[in-house]
Amino acid sequence: MSFRPSFEVPAVVEAVETAQIFPLVASRILYQNIEPGKYFKQGEELVRLDPYPFETSVATAESAVAEAMSNYEDAKSNFNRARNLRPQGYISAKDFDTAKSTMLAAEAQLNKAQTTLHQARQDLSHTSIVAPFSGRVGHPNYAVGDFFILPNSVPITQLIKTDPVYVLAHIGQKAYNEFYSALDKLKQQGRALPNMELYIVLPGDTVYPYKGEFFSWDATAAATRGTVAARVLFHNPDGLLLPEENVTLHGKLLEEIQRIVIPQKAVSQDQQGHYVYLLDKDSKVKRANIEVGMRIGPNWAVREGLKVGDRVLVEGLQKVSPGDAVEVTPVKIEPSKDATPQNLRPPPHSLREQLRKEREAFQEYQRSTMEVRQRNQPGDVYTPYETGK
Repeated sequence: MSFRPSFEVPAVVEAVETAQIFPLVASRILYQNIEPGKYFKQGEELVRLDPYPFETSVATAESAVAEAMSNYEDAKSNFNRARNLRPQGYISAKDFDTAKSTMLAAEAQLNKAQTTLHQARQDLSHTSIVAPFSGRVGHPNYAVGDFFILPNSVPITQLIKTDPVYVLAHIGQKAYNEFYSALDKLKQQGRALPNMELYIVLPGDTVYPYKGEFFSWDATAAATRGTVAARVLFHNPDGLLLPEENVTLHGKLLEEIQRIVIPQKAVSQDQQGHYVYLLDKDSKVKRANIEVGMRIGPNWAVREGLKVGDRVLVEGLQKVSPGDAVEVTPVKIEPSKDATPQNLRPPPHSLREQLRKEREAFQEYQRSTMEVRQRNQPGDVYTPYETGK
């Protein structure tokens, strides 16, 4: 028979990214946009903390920077005059050193004031808490008016990326090793790797309309379970697939193969392995050891041990022994039907590429928010008139 090898395993939906949303500063919650299940795009505001204490800190720090800048300019002018007068001997070495140390002290105070202003501005910016990536939020753990105290182990809410999602399935280590052994044989034969059609069935036998895209195997096996975890990406634009939801993952090769197929009830097993009873040309029973492959509905695909034209006993196996002469009634095995749903469609784009672009966008978002933070850190050389740069 010609058929498409397939498998089905239990699986669970898993979020690609999950973030616990914590404020970075302690303040009262002024307002929040959080509603359980609400969708937020990256950068949209989730919560606003009371900015007044931090605006005051910024104003105070700006005044301190202005005062420190004035002191530095005065000290620098005195030092420049002292440097010009020193060669003529109009001022003593002690006065010169005093002018220099005064200028350096004023510069240090300016750096300190600038650092304080920088921190105050950062704290003020942290009063607006935005979504680090696009996703849906959970239930808020605080209400408007609550004062968030640091440190705190309870987040304001949880943000979950819902599109795409992983479907996590645990594959037996034997099947995993056989899979890669088969791939290695195909490579040695110079044959192309077979394409696999992946889809899931939801509770209630509802077929999810989008096909999946294989993402990765786990880096380690689960020794206690004897499995290896595989992740498949699924397009989830409407958020139908929920994290922790139980589903069934189906896989089917796109190319058909041909195998001898016999009913499972015709196959017995003992210490030597799988075997069947055949009829020779004299209608006498004889044993034949076989190697079975995949299950196809109620049938076995046979890898080795049978050839086209062999007559296999299907029923009454308990009544016969090798060497018995029997009379038989022929039966016909109906070919198994391809049960792949007809309404499946591929995702509108590569989900792996989507993840790559979104992660690059998130990295760029992080760089933009860190841009000011990366300049004028304590210990950096400070140049006057670059306040705020």
